[in-house]
Amino acid sequence: MSHLAVEPVSKIISTISNKGGVGKTLFSIEMANILGKMGKKVLLIDTDINTGDIAVKLGIRSPKTLLDFFEKQVNELESLVRPEYHFNLIPGAGGNFKFANINYAQKMRFIRAFKKIAQKYDYTILDLGAGIDRTTLDFALIADYPIIITTPEDIQSGYGCAKAAAERLIGLNGRLKVLDPDGNRVEEFAPYFVFNKSDKNIAHGIYNGIRRAVEVTRSKYNIGIKPEYLGSVSIDYRLVKRTYVSQHKPISEMYPNSDLGREYRQIAEHFINALYQPQPVKERRLNWLFRIFKDNEELN
Repeated sequence: MSHLAVEPVSKIISTISNKGGVGKTLFSIEMANILGKMGKKVLLIDTDINTGDIAVKLGIRSPKTLLDFFEKQVNELESLVRPEYHFNLIPGAGGNFKFANINYAQKMRFIRAFKKIAQKYDYTILDLGAGIDRTTLDFALIADYPIIITTPEDIQSGYGCAKAAAERLIGLNGRLKVLDPDGNRVEEFAPYFVFNKSDKNIAHGIYNGIRRAVEVTRSKYNIGIKPEYLGSVSIDYRLVKRTYVSQHKPISEMYPNSDLGREYRQIAEHFINALYQPQPVKERRLNWLFRIFKDNEELN
């Protein structure tokens, strides 16, 4: 198998958690801003249309949101993009519409538009809503680099998130085998884990426990899960309140040299360094999912 030692283009990141309140959206904002400060062209998409949490945290009142795309008020995602600090943003919106409930036609329309706009960026980050419904798992799976955010109090949910994605992967690959027996398949789900509200020693211990549980699951059920440790973030509630509640700005923008700011930066640097390691040449996950869903509405 051939290998490349160069950084791939137009990388897709998804951030996912099994439940709310674990710091996923803050992580997505900080990751987008720090990668942008590193000179990368970054797009952050808030798919949690029901809450529009990124816009709330950044104090944004946008006339156009991702909801407009799903309601067919706009045809291109590009028309929803707005610059924020060192990244571009497609905001979500508060309302009753839920990304988890999009139908087959909406999903395919979004995938087509997403493929088009992602090519224009070094990194596209999908901030997915909390939970492990099918739509959320599908968009976690299309990412080149899925990141699961969890906490020491939420270990089982973090592991459950990885297991559910791997099980969905098996189901989709089974369908693809019927449709295209000789086609390429994505064989495993390899998420990065970030442990929020945790110091490094505790985080490493938790990660090792998750890795052991994954090994048992892999051997018992033949499920392809390969977790990687990305980092940990402590918590400073006063700093978070000062930046996101009072000033509506990223920590990496206002207080980059704070303990929390440095921890976010270290995770981003670790992530960038990992990308430069030789990787097997493989099919793009986004193309893989598109092939599976094309003309197969029953998979939605």
